[in-house]
Amino acid sequence: MDYLPIFADLKQRPVLVVGGGEVAARKVELLARAGAEIRIVAQSLSPELEQRRQSGGINWLGQAFAPHQLDEVFLVIAATDDAALNAQVYAEADKRRVLANVVDDQPRCSFIFPSIVDRSPLVVAVSSGGKAPVLARMLREKLEALLPASLGTIAQLAGGFRTRVKQQLSSIGARRRFWRSP
Repeated sequence: MDYLPIFADLKQRPVLVVGGGEVAARKVELLARAGAEIRIVAQSLSPELEQRRQSGGINWLGQAFAPHQLDEVFLVIAATDDAALNAQVYAEADKRRVLANVVDDQPRCSFIFPSIVDRSPLVVAVSSGGKAPVLARMLREKLEALLPASLGTIAQLAGGFRTRVKQQLSSIGARRRFWRSP
């Protein structure tokens, strides 16, 4: 396994996106859904990102990347068409032990984005470790078709009973049998 699959809590955590185009906008959308505090460095912003900036959804730090912009962020995404800049962002993030994703440059990623099926609070993530993203996307599409939209509601209901079940059934084995019983 090349990457440990984890689900990170980004609520109110500062995240830096370097780049202001369509790819950056897609990443910003995911980050916004996760509640991240989004900071952007880019020469210009796509119309979608400009709209987010005007509504206060992102903080545009300016046009030029500077290493100090990484000092207080949880993670960074480099999404520019400038390979040298992307490499610099990765190198500076790596020095600071900040998680970094350079879009479409898997060797320069300390984390990668999976292909996601979102039935919040239930989320299914599929990854090929950056080796075959089209295959991961195809599998995600198949899973999406199989998993009904109501799974989120079911997960929400189950979550409401979780504390009570833990109080009534002290062992993990008993709780597992309870949740698996028809």
